[in-house]
Amino acid sequence: MIADIWELFIDVLIPPRPSERVVRTLNLQMLESLSSEDGLPYHDPRVTALVWELKYYANRRAAALAGALLAEKLLAVAAEELGTPLLVPVPMHAARRRERGHNQTELLCKAALFALRSSQSEVGPVLEYAPKALVRTTNTKHQQGLPRHIRLKNIKNSMTAPNPALVRERVCIVVDDVATTGATLEEAKRALRKAGARVVHTVTLARS
Repeated sequence: MIADIWELFIDVLIPPRPSERVVRTLNLQMLESLSSEDGLPYHDPRVTALVWELKYYANRRAAALAGALLAEKLLAVAAEELGTPLLVPVPMHAARRRERGHNQTELLCKAALFALRSSQSEVGPVLEYAPKALVRTTNTKHQQGLPRHIRLKNIKNSMTAPNPALVRERVCIVVDDVATTGATLEEAKRALRKAGARVVHTVTLARS
């Protein structure tokens, strides 16, 4: 009750963004009903709001919901592999990270790991977080709105795995927030395989 009153008071002082209001109405069961093997439908207004709040504002509720949704998918992938897979967020170029202040795929991975730890408290870690397994060496143009052939050219050779010993002969699970043509994930696969990764899986929150 007190928390609700406080939230109303804050909303009067600082009106929430439209996308923030939408995220407040979401719950895990709703997202699960929207989700498929390919991820959430990005063009559903509820999903768009979720992604935008995570991507541009590092919204904690959006991250927690998205992480909880991804946790089961990550667990299912890990269960099919021997050993402990590496959890690898799609990297962001240093210049863009400074501009935005965060990398949404890292927030997504951390939220998913938190959800897994909460639900699997009696077992050991099922994933090893490896945020530095991939780096973006080229500050590419934004992929959004580009045709597929331009996306592929734009992203080509833009990533590298700077520490091959970390990924060599390991199973890697690459996480991205939104996939459209799959060009970014294919580049991540290429870089990890070049460094010696044994298997590379990809998991996305939403698909456009």
